[in-house]
Amino acid sequence: MKNYFIYLPNRKSNDPWECVATSLGYSKILPHHDYPPLRHPVDHHFTWANGRVLQAYQIIYISEGRGVFESESLTKRRRVSAGSILLLFPGVWHRYAPDEKTGWAEHWIECSGGCFDRARREGQIAPERPVLRIGFFPDLLLCFDRCHGLAQRVSVGSQTLLSTMGIHILSLVLESARLRRSAHLRGDDFVQDAQRLIMERYQERIQMQEIATSLRVGYSRFRQAFKSRTGLSPKQYQLQARIQKAQDLLLNTPMSVKEISLVLGFDSPYHLSRQFKHHVGLAPRYWRRTVHR
Repeated sequence: MKNYFIYLPNRKSNDPWECVATSLGYSKILPHHDYPPLRHPVDHHFTWANGRVLQAYQIIYISEGRGVFESESLTKRRRVSAGSILLLFPGVWHRYAPDEKTGWAEHWIECSGGCFDRARREGQIAPERPVLRIGFFPDLLLCFDRCHGLAQRVSVGSQTLLSTMGIHILSLVLESARLRRSAHLRGDDFVQDAQRLIMERYQERIQMQEIATSLRVGYSRFRQAFKSRTGLSPKQYQLQARIQKAQDLLLNTPMSVKEISLVLGFDSPYHLSRQFKHHVGLAPRYWRRTVHR
C-alpha cells in the first residue's frame, strides 16, 4: 500500500453515532528515513524535539517494526513493537517515532465525539495507558483496510462511513484490551510469544504442537488460551497471516497465484484461491483486478 493521508472537516455531528472521523492515513517508514514524513500539513506536523498536542483522539496501529512513545501522562518512555496500539488524547502532549534501524508501518484514524469521551470518562481508555500491546489482530487490520479503501474514493458519504468505522475500531481496541487483561489474570502470557513465533514462520508447514512444546505448555491449554486471547485458533491465526500477505503480494507484485501459493506454503493454487475467497469474498485474480481498477 502506498503512503497517504486525508483530512476531513470537523463538523458537528447530530447523528446517533456520536463520532466524527477527521483524518485517516497509512505510512510505512523505511529504516534510516526521516520521521514524520515532511508531506504532512503544518497543523499535524511535529518534530521529536517539540512533540505535539492534538484536539481530537487518534488510534494508531503499528503493524510492522518498532519504536518509542512518550507523553506527559507517563513517567518514562515506552517501547513500541509490532502489534502495538497507540492511543492519543486531545489536549495531551506526546511524541513518538520508529526505531531508525527498523522503521515501522502505521495505520491511523483520528476522531472526535461523545463515544470516545464516554470511553475515557468510564476508564476504558486513559492517557495513563497510551500503549496497548495486542499483537497481530486480523479483524483490526481488515477494518483499517476497509477504511483505506474508503479513503481512496472520498465522496459525500465517505466521512459518515469512516466515522462509523472509527467506532468499530474503538470497540475492537477495547475488546482486545479486555481479552488481554483476562489472559494476564489466568497467567497465559505465553500467547504473545506464540503469536510472535507463528508470525515469524507463517509460511512454513509448522505443527502447532511444536509451538506449544517450545513454550513448555500443554497443547490443550495452549490452544484454549490462544483462542481466548485472539479469537482464533493457532492454525486460523497462521492462515489469516498468510491471507494478509497474499493480499500484499497481489497488490504490490506481478507474482501469479501459483507463485504466491508456493511462497506462502499453501498446498496448491486452488487451496489458496479457496481460502482467499472464503476470507476476502473474492477469488485472488478478481480481487487484484478490482483493487487495481
